[in-house]
Amino acid sequence: MIRGMDKKYKSSRWSIHGEKRDSAEDSVLQYETEAFDLFKTIFSMDEGGPNPTTDNEDDEAPEEIEFKKKLRDAQTPLYSDCLKHTKVSAIMGLYRFKVKSGVSENYFDQLLVLLEDLLPEDNVLPKSLAAIKKFLKIFGFGYDSIHACKNDCILYRKEYENLESCPRCKVSRWEMDKHSNELKVGIPAKVLRYFPIKDRFRRMFRSQRMAEDLRWHYTNATEDGTMRHPVDSISWAQVNAKWPDFAADPRNLRLGISTDGMNPFSMQSTNHSTWPVLLVNYNTPPTMCMKAENIMLTLLIPGPTAPGNNIDVYLAPLIDDLKDLWAEGIEVYDSFAKENFNLRALLLWSISDYPALGTLSGCKVKGKQACNVCGKDTPARWLKFSRKFVYMSNRRRLPPGHRYRYKKAWFDNTVEEGNANRIQTGAEIYETLQAFTNDFGRPLEKEKKRKRLELEDDERLQEEECEESNELWRWKKRSIFFDLPYWKVNYSN
Repeated sequence: MIRGMDKKYKSSRWSIHGEKRDSAEDSVLQYETEAFDLFKTIFSMDEGGPNPTTDNEDDEAPEEIEFKKKLRDAQTPLYSDCLKHTKVSAIMGLYRFKVKSGVSENYFDQLLVLLEDLLPEDNVLPKSLAAIKKFLKIFGFGYDSIHACKNDCILYRKEYENLESCPRCKVSRWEMDKHSNELKVGIPAKVLRYFPIKDRFRRMFRSQRMAEDLRWHYTNATEDGTMRHPVDSISWAQVNAKWPDFAADPRNLRLGISTDGMNPFSMQSTNHSTWPVLLVNYNTPPTMCMKAENIMLTLLIPGPTAPGNNIDVYLAPLIDDLKDLWAEGIEVYDSFAKENFNLRALLLWSISDYPALGTLSGCKVKGKQACNVCGKDTPARWLKFSRKFVYMSNRRRLPPGHRYRYKKAWFDNTVEEGNANRIQTGAEIYETLQAFTNDFGRPLEKEKKRKRLELEDDERLQEEECEESNELWRWKKRSIFFDLPYWKVNYSN
C-alpha cells in the first residue's frame, strides 16, 4: 500500500485516475448535457434500454404501469406535425432556460403565454410555471417543503405537523408582518427544502448506462496498492469485512455527505448564510462521482443565519431516509440486469472544512480543546500578551527518535519527548455522549457573562479548569449521525 501522494502523479495530468478511457461510441455522453437527453438518461429511454411503450405490462407492478402511462404522455409531440420536440423536451428546455438565465416567475409566465399564441392550437405546452412544476413533480423532480421554527427549535413534521407554534420557544409558525405585527396565516416563517433521495436512487437505476456505472467499484479495485478511488481505502475494506451481506451486492450505494454555508445572492455586502447539504455517490468511477451533475442536492437549509449547532434539526428527514435505506432498503428496478432488487445505502463519511466539522459533529473546534482528535490532550498554550491560544507540541505524534523532536530552535526551544495518546474510537465517543441531552434552538434567555477580555488570566484559567472537569465539556451536542446504526463503528480501529 502506497501512503501519501504517488510520485507518478506529480508529473502526470489528472485527467485519468486508473480507469479505462471511453471509446468513441461512449462519447455520446457529451451530448447528454441537454435537457431532453438528460431526461432520457434518467428515465431509461436511452439507446439500448427498455422501451417504456412496448414492454410487456402484464407482469409488472401497478405503480410501474402507471409510471409508463405518464411517460407515454410525456412523449407526446409538442403539436400534431412537430417532429423535433415532444412535450417533455419542450418543458425541460424551457425550464432549463429559466434556471440558467434567472428569469422571474412573472416574466416566465408571460413567455409561456406568448409561446401559446405562436404555436398551433393543438399544442400541449403548459400554460404556466405552476403547471410545469406539477408536471415535473410527477417524475420526482420536485421537493418537499417542510416548515421550520424561526428559532431552529423543531421541524413541523411527525408529531409537530399540525402545531401552530413551537412547543419550545412558543414562536408562531407563520410569518409576521413587519409593519402591522399581524400574522400571515398560511405563510410559514421558515421553510426547509428537502429533495427525497429514495426516488432519485430509483431513477439512477432506470438508466441502463448509469446502472452499469454503479457497479464500477466492484471490478476496478487497485492491484498495485495505489489509491485512486475510495474503493482502494482502508475504510472501504473494513465495511466489506464488517458487513459482508451489504458488500455482497455491488449495487448497494456508499455515500459521502458535505455541507457548508454560502451566500446565494452573490453580494459581499449581504450577511446571509444558506446551507446546502450534498450527497456524493462513490460507486461510480472517479471521472463521474465528483462531477456536478452526479452530486445530489438533498437539503437546502434557509438563512439568513447559519444553523450552527441546530443543523441536526434540519438533517432529520435525510437521516430518517438513510436509516430506512440501511435497515430495510427499497425495491428498485435495475435496467442493466433487467430485474428488481433490494437497494441499500451506507453513509461512509462527511466532507467539510474544520468549522463545518465542528457544526456536524458537535465537537468544539476552537479554544483550549480545539483539536477534535486530541480532545483534552490538545497541546494548547495561552499567549498572555496576544491573548490567544496557540497549539504547540505537535511533534509528539512523530515516531520516537525523529530528528524534528530535537530541533529546538525550529519550534518552541524545547526537545519533544512526549507521546500522543491513542485516538478515541467512534464507539468510545458514542458511549461518552450517551448521557448528553440535546437542546436545539436559540437560547431562551441569555445569561449575562463577563467578557473573556475582562477576565484576568488567573480567573480565566480557574474558570476553564472548573468547566473542563466535566467529561462532556468539549461537546456541544450528541450528533444526529449517531442515530445511524453503523456510525459509531470506527473504521480506523
